[in-house]
Amino acid sequence: MPLTLTERDQLKLDHKSVAAIADQVLPALTAAMRLLRQQAPAEADNFRNTVLVATEAAARTHQGRPSPTLADMSRKITGALDAA
Repeated sequence: MPLTLTERDQLKLDHKSVAAIADQVLPALTAAMRLLRQQAPAEADNFRNTVLVATEAAARTHQGRPSPTLADMSRKITGALDAA
């Protein structure tokens, strides 16, 4: 049975800053995409799209566009997904 990302790389998100959390989460997204492409290629695009939909929903504001900080984080998330 293949080793899953969850078993191999337990993340502990107990940091106080967004940057410190991003330093853990963004590489984990890349690793998850890489693992999906290897073990379940058909699901890789589905996972990517799901993460991006959630990111876009979280970035929406009442003014219709995300703040510069949220837009930057969205770009970083997309970059992490595409780096696999």
